[in-house]
Amino acid sequence: MELRHIRYAVAVAEEQHFGRAAARLRVAQSALSAQIRDLERELGVELFARTSRSVSVTPAGQIFLERSYSVLGAVSRLVADVAPDPTTAIRRLRVGMIVPLARVDVVAVVGRVSGRYPNTTVTLLPRASAEILDAIAGGDLDLGIIGLAPGRPNPGLTATALWTEPLSLFVAPDHPWAGRETVRLAELAEVTMIDRPAGSEARLQSDHAFTRSSVTRGHILEADSAELIGQLAEAGLGVTLLPTSLASVFPTLHVIEVIDAPTRTVSVVTNPDNANAVIAAFVEDLMSSVQR
Repeated sequence: MELRHIRYAVAVAEEQHFGRAAARLRVAQSALSAQIRDLERELGVELFARTSRSVSVTPAGQIFLERSYSVLGAVSRLVADVAPDPTTAIRRLRVGMIVPLARVDVVAVVGRVSGRYPNTTVTLLPRASAEILDAIAGGDLDLGIIGLAPGRPNPGLTATALWTEPLSLFVAPDHPWAGRETVRLAELAEVTMIDRPAGSEARLQSDHAFTRSSVTRGHILEADSAELIGQLAEAGLGVTLLPTSLASVFPTLHVIEVIDAPTRTVSVVTNPDNANAVIAAFVEDLMSSVQR
C-alpha cells in the first residue's frame, strides 16, 4: 500500500463517484479504478459497493476512511513542520461544526485563511458536538466549532469560548403564547418541548439549566438538528429553546424572552498535539470575526 492509494480511496469516498474523484485528483478514471481494485485486493476486502449509477462506502471502507484521515493528517503535519515557508506547505484542515451559526461567517473565515495558505485544502463537516469532540481527540478532525456543555471538553483538548448568549423560547405563530413577550423557565415544565437528543452537548446545557433552577422538565420531543427542531416547532408540535441569534434563521417562529434564561456557549476546540500554523490562523480569524 502506498500513500497515493489512501488519497485515492479518500477522494472516492468523499465524492461517492469515480469520475468526480478522478477529476479532483487529476488522474484518468480508469487508472483510479485500477488503483482502488489493487488496494482492495491487497486488503482482502471491498472498500466500496459499486452499481452502474452509484458508489457507496462499505463498513470496512468506513473504517479505512476514518483511519486514512489520521494518516493523511499526520503526513500533512510532518511535511509542514519541515517546510521552510509555512504558507507554501501543502496541508489539510478539517473543521467540524454545528449548524447553523448565526454569529460568525465561517465561509468568510475559510476564504481568508485559504488566501493566506493557498495550498491548504479546507473541509467543513457539519456534525453533532459530541461526535466532533471524539473526532478531534482521535485525530480525524483538526478543530471544531461546537456548543459545549459544562465540564467539557474531553481531557487533553483545548476549548476557547467564542460567545455565550441567552436562549429564547421559539413558538409557532399560532401558538397560544405567540402574543407573549416574556416567559419564565418554570412555565415550560407544563408544555411539550423540542430539544436535542439526551446526552448531546446542547441537551446537556439545557438540562443543566433546568436542574439549576429546580424545574422538572415535562414531555420532550427530540430532534438531532436545528433545522428539524425549527420545523417541528413551526408545525406546532412543541416549543423550543434556541440561541436568540437564530431568530433570523427561523423568521416564521415567534421569539419570546425567557426572564431566567439559560445560556449556551459556543466554543472552538482544538487538540494541542496537532497544533500547526494553519489551525492557529483559523482560530485567530474565527475569534476576531464573531459578531458581539
